[in-house]
Amino acid sequence: MSLERPAWFADLDAWWMPAVGEEVAARVRPLGFDPQHRLHVECDSRAWTTQMRVLADTLANRVNQCVPQYEVTGLVVHPFATRLPPVLEEQWAELLGEDLATQIIPLMMAHQGQELSTMALSAQARDRFRDMSPEVLEGIQRLLGPDCALVKVPDPFLYPVTVVVTASDDWDNRDIIDRALLDTWHDVTQVFGPEHSLSFEHADYTLADRFVADWAAHHVSSPEDVGPYRGTNGEEERRAREALLISRKPDLCLAFVTTSDHRPRMADTAREASIPVRVIRAEASTGV
Repeated sequence: MSLERPAWFADLDAWWMPAVGEEVAARVRPLGFDPQHRLHVECDSRAWTTQMRVLADTLANRVNQCVPQYEVTGLVVHPFATRLPPVLEEQWAELLGEDLATQIIPLMMAHQGQELSTMALSAQARDRFRDMSPEVLEGIQRLLGPDCALVKVPDPFLYPVTVVVTASDDWDNRDIIDRALLDTWHDVTQVFGPEHSLSFEHADYTLADRFVADWAAHHVSSPEDVGPYRGTNGEEERRAREALLISRKPDLCLAFVTTSDHRPRMADTAREASIPVRVIRAEASTGV
């Protein structure tokens, strides 16, 4: 069965971990959605497979709270997956070569150890890995010996690019945001390539955040890939949302700052986390 992965799917920290919690996220990996919008998942032990089947309805509801635009109808739990054998991680560069090994990240052994799940940092690396996958498969089988169950090395999924956006509370210039997001989109396409998914994430509480959500919905995402602008309130909620966004380690932070305001707090938090920050300054306009 072919499973669908929307543009937001690969950023598991944005939806899977908040939905199920750290303990479950460490043991259970989402695989994708079938045509009935059921989420297929895989666990790292038989015990967790049983547990997930018991909790399937509850966790499906929690996922829906995090991605209400997708309308998840249920969970399908597959036989357990296994963590990467330590020797495979140790010998990864020997199997692929030093250069390609830095571009292809091994993630887990899926389907009872019969498939190796990987992530590519570029489309070029993905294509190179695809060409040598039979050789990689044979190398892993030799490395792991007679107990190796691996029979398939599918194409890696591409690294998802994430840009977090923050703004002064009084920012109301839609045109500048539109131009900056378009420039960023072009830059990401040049650096990462056009096949990578790109998401713009925001804290959901300023007018600028609404502008970002509107632009993203029309330019880089299908309607079901973008959550609604919620306009959240409350200092505690704002801080928690900002901390969550930065904890996901986005690739860039865009900060829109009016001349009457200091740089938004989230921009400083991003700098402290060694995330590149681009600051755009302008006067607040007189209208939306």
